[in-house]
Amino acid sequence: MRRWCAAAGLGRRLLSSSVSAPARRPLPPPLIPRPLPFSSRHHLLTPPLRFLHPASLAPPTQTQQVRHFAAKDRSRAPRTPTTSKVKKYKIKPPSSMKFRFRVMNDGQVRRWRAGKRHNAHLKSKEAKRRLRKPALVHLAYAKVIKKLNFCS
Repeated sequence: MRRWCAAAGLGRRLLSSSVSAPARRPLPPPLIPRPLPFSSRHHLLTPPLRFLHPASLAPPTQTQQVRHFAAKDRSRAPRTPTTSKVKKYKIKPPSSMKFRFRVMNDGQVRRWRAGKRHNAHLKSKEAKRRLRKPALVHLAYAKVIKKLNFCS
């Protein structure tokens, strides 16, 4: 029995009845299993004393948290934002405005064709819908459009 305990590394810890032994916590057994020896003689001399080891009786205290992500979330490219946060700096030339407005016979200016995507991230759905329809332009805007020659 003593030879088996010495071979297993238990030694005094298992056989002694001292009071200070339970105060120290034993280290948990290594996670990597050791390969079994091939000689049958060595196997017969080493009994399975793992059930007597106090660390094998206690459940494992440290567990590593693992987060599992769905494969769909990982494989997709990031979505483009529906609302652009970037300040737009490209200004269209005045020639692009020329065909958007028409002067009617009575002098009023009508929005004839919508500017499709200009500052679309700043507009609401209702504003985009309203700007698509050919409607009369407010009188103050009509004066500026006429002076800048933005109408055909």
